[in-house]
Amino acid sequence: METIKVYILDNGSSELNSVFRKISRIKGNIQITILTEEPASKNNLQNDRCERANNLLKTKYEGFSNLIEDLVFLVKLDDPANPGKIVEINNRVVEKLGYSYETLLSKSFYSLMSDPDGDFGLIRADLTLKGRCNFNSSLTGSDGSMLPVEMWMKVLDLQGDIVTMVVARDQSSYEKIQAELQWRLEFEKVISKVSGILKDYDDIDRAIDKALAELCRLTGADRSYVFLFDHESDTMSNTHEWCREGVQSEKETLQKLQLSDYPWWMKELQRGEVMNIVVDGLPEDAKPEAEVMRRQKIQSLVVIPIFARQKLVGFAGLDSLEGYFEWSGADIELLKVFVSLISEVVGYSLLT
Repeated sequence: METIKVYILDNGSSELNSVFRKISRIKGNIQITILTEEPASKNNLQNDRCERANNLLKTKYEGFSNLIEDLVFLVKLDDPANPGKIVEINNRVVEKLGYSYETLLSKSFYSLMSDPDGDFGLIRADLTLKGRCNFNSSLTGSDGSMLPVEMWMKVLDLQGDIVTMVVARDQSSYEKIQAELQWRLEFEKVISKVSGILKDYDDIDRAIDKALAELCRLTGADRSYVFLFDHESDTMSNTHEWCREGVQSEKETLQKLQLSDYPWWMKELQRGEVMNIVVDGLPEDAKPEAEVMRRQKIQSLVVIPIFARQKLVGFAGLDSLEGYFEWSGADIELLKVFVSLISEVVGYSLLT
């Protein structure tokens, strides 16, 4: 008769003997083997709960969290071995912060977060009393850069394991929009102010000087200026200039320059387009112009010709002395508005 093998797991239960007796009464060739089980340690139980939490998060939250633009973390803020332990993240965290997935799971959330806009004790109190909180902070990227974020924290119970879900919304684009809106308000204020001043023809020189100062303040230029042509003598002169503190004035050295000495410059101005120039990138036929610019320590500049009554009458520009400066579209737009106002003033003077 074939032997029947029976394995009984001894887990410390008081019912083990009863089970053993019942099996013994069964007729036949029965071989009973008792297996013992090591008592689960506290750490093993915690690891099991953590693994269950991970699995639950993956199935319940992963698909959703990877569809949104926010950074999503699942964190054990009070983990005894690693306070702030990151249990799970979505793809946005890797993309935005630059760490690998594995590196992030080895980190503490506290090591990523800096400078919350309130005492962290109050934040923890809100989590304890309300189960949620909201505040502004920043997260540290792998390159050391700081990502400004608005954070929401909510306490979750995942199959008996208490974790905190953190949703961090990138505020850098919002701050950029806010900065652009602020710049636009400043821009409109300056244009309104300059326009009003330039219409006061009794004090036009002072008005232009003030406008040039505002140009430098808003664009970050080191020097701003206006050149006007004297077509009777075929010369050009630096009529107005504003320099940032520490920048040498060049106005006195740039008077009565012969137009014929700068053919490349005059040809470019006649095109009527914005001249965005890097001095080291000037062509060979612009050698005289490059020498003048290098003597003034100019590295890059943006220049717009001034036309009045369809005639080229001068130009206005912004200089940068500290390496290559990338002039923004807003910088150029501001200079264009200034040039249009100067054009009106010069056109008015031609009629009087």
